[in-house]
Formats: sequence, C-alpha cells, structure tokens
Amino acid sequence: MWFRNLCVYQLADAFRIDAEQLEERLQTGAFQPVGGHDPESRGWVPPLPGGEPLVHVAGPRMMICLQTESRVLPPAVVRETVEERVSEREDAMGRPLGRREKARLKEEVTLDLLPRAFTRSKRCYAYIDLEARWLVVDATTWREGELLTDDLRALLGTLPIRPLQTDSAPGQVMTEWLARDHFPSDLEPGEEAVFEDPRSEGAEVRCKRQDLRSDEIRGLVRAGKRIRRLAVDWDGRINAVLDADLSIKRLKFTDLVQSDADEREAESAAERFDADFSIMSGELARFLPRLQSWFD
Repeated sequence: MWFRNLCVYQLADAFRIDAEQLEERLQTGAFQPVGGHDPESRGWVPPLPGGEPLVHVAGPRMMICLQTESRVLPPAVVRETVEERVSEREDAMGRPLGRREKARLKEEVTLDLLPRAFTRSKRCYAYIDLEARWLVVDATTWREGELLTDDLRALLGTLPIRPLQTDSAPGQVMTEWLARDHFPSDLEPGEEAVFEDPRSEGAEVRCKRQDLRSDEIRGLVRAGKRIRRLAVDWDGRINAVLDADLSIKRLKFTDLVQSDADEREAESAAERFDADFSIMSGELARFLPRLQSWFD
C-alpha cells in the first residue's frame, strides 16, 4: 500500500485514541452498499483487501479506509427522459409545463432511473500517526481529504486537526529557491514546475521535462512569476510535486525504498501489505518534518 498523494493534518496534542477504540467507532459507520434509490453511500472498510479489522495497525500508526459507492446517471440519459415525459405531460394536459413542474419531473425521473444506474466505487486511505501527531490522507486535494476527515469527526465526536501549516508562504519560498539556485541540502529540483502570475488571475506557465536551473526558466522568476507547483527529489528516496497549498501530488518512492520493501520476505498478501505500510509510513515520518522545516 503506497500512497500517491498527500494531504497532511496536524493532530492536537490532547487527542488520544487507541486501535480498539477506533475500531469500535468505525464499526458504527461501516460501509453499506448504496441503496436502490440512493445516489451515494459512504462508509469504512478494511484497509487490507480481504481483511476484517477496519483499523490496520503498524507500531504507532493506524491505517483506515473510507469507501464511496456512487450511482452514475449520464446527464444525457436524464435529459432525454425528462424531455420525453415533459412532451407526454404537455400533450395530456394541453398546456406547457412551468419551470417548477419541470424541476419536479426531473426529480421523479432521477428517482426512477437510479435503481438501474451502474455504480462506481472509490477508496480513500489514511493513517493516524499518534507518535508524530499526523493524520495523513491519500487525497489529491484538501476538499477530497475533508470528505474523510468530516466523516471521521462525525463518528469520533471530535477530531482536533488542522491542515499542515508553516511560518512562511511555500510558494514564495520555492520561488526563492529557484531564483537563488539554492535548495535545501537534501532536496533537488525535478524537471517540472507550474508558475503563476500574481498580477493576472488564472495566468500560468507549465514547464515539463525542463532544466529548472536553466537561465530560461529562472527568467520566469525575474519576470515576476511565482512557483505554484514544483517537482522535487528528496534525499534520493522520494519524488513528488510540492504544491503551494502544501498538498503533495504524484508521490513516488524511489528504487532505494522499493528495494528495502523487496528485501522483507512476506509469505502472504497481509504480510506484504503490513511491510509496505511500515516502510512507507516510516519514510514519511522522516520526510514530513523536513517538509515543514523548509517553510518555517
């Protein structure tokens, strides 16, 4: 189990929970398949495929998983069916339907079609590190991460967290790294960046497969552009794209880390999952404090 994106939250020091307590609370919100007339269902499932516990423990870290099952109704199908029924109603009533009548008819059509709609499932993984005081969610955006944190808070009654915060603005700091060609000692720029123009909303420049240290790219900074996303290599062990909002995208553990995982013998899928989780969370336990220090 290797996370691909990160939204990191800081846990308040006062927050305490053990695996047994967390398991008990998650069981009250265990996943149930979406009902015939429901558009969506969310609930907790075992992180380990085929496993039973809703909490997977590795040392001081506990992994959890939220599953969402949605019914998918193609808008074109709904629109076509509504148009047919509007026409039938208007013919029967001998007058055109009003806006509210059409809105109610659309609701009726949606309810009628939902049981026949196919379903789509998505899982969102996260783990709690009680030692380092992190809640780490495998999510591409903070909004996506909040789906999990909101549901978790509803079950626990309280979840005192806040998104990772730093003293300095990450976008400004990353821009200064590039402008001065001076990066933290354990960090190297990758070959990708997104620049934005603070003077023009929505204006951006995307660079891929580029030498970010080249005079051409650094000229963007001299022209007033600011880095919003920056690809980096940390310590030869993690490749990722840092976002100015402190979310982390396209996380990849290098061959150095993968070889450590391969060296651990696993006789079952459960043992393999446990080994991968231990190695991944151990690497992130080293990486996340460094990430925070770069911008403090």
